[in-house]
Amino acid sequence: MNEERNFAVLHFFVHFSIMGSNDKEKDGGDVVKFSELTEEQWEEWGPYLDTCILPVTGLNGTESPIEAGYRLEKLRDWLDGIEIPFRGRTVTYPAYHFVSQQLDDDELRLLNGLCTRLRRQGFAYIVVVSAQLPLTSDKLPAADLVITPAELMEEEAGQVRSAMKICVQNMWSVTQTQG
Repeated sequence: MNEERNFAVLHFFVHFSIMGSNDKEKDGGDVVKFSELTEEQWEEWGPYLDTCILPVTGLNGTESPIEAGYRLEKLRDWLDGIEIPFRGRTVTYPAYHFVSQQLDDDELRLLNGLCTRLRRQGFAYIVVVSAQLPLTSDKLPAADLVITPAELMEEEAGQVRSAMKICVQNMWSVTQTQG
């Protein structure tokens, strides 16, 4: 069974590389965004695109346009740390942009509910990424992984990308060894 899955994954990566994507990132690789998938592609590739990335911007409406732009750019840089090295296995959903200044329990329930609904769409893994909010995995139990400054304890871009990559790989390997 494991050999069949490995072959299927290899076949998918070869197929995906040949098919390509409409959105080329800085390194020229293909990154899958929700808006790029056709219904046929989702049906065919869904079993291999098993990880949903949910960006959370963390804006609260008090930011100037310049500050909002800066936060979006920082989140984009953080997303690159997952989207690029793991292209072909992840799908990035639209960002959850606005929260209250306190990030109260109601908003955490909304985010947890969103993670649960995304899982029902067929994703085995839900990864929440925020470069701004002090979210932690204990506040979002419906997510498999929460990547924030509070979780990573890193701010420098190179260290953040390295830590994110390790976190995602650990998430996948833990479930493979448990299942």
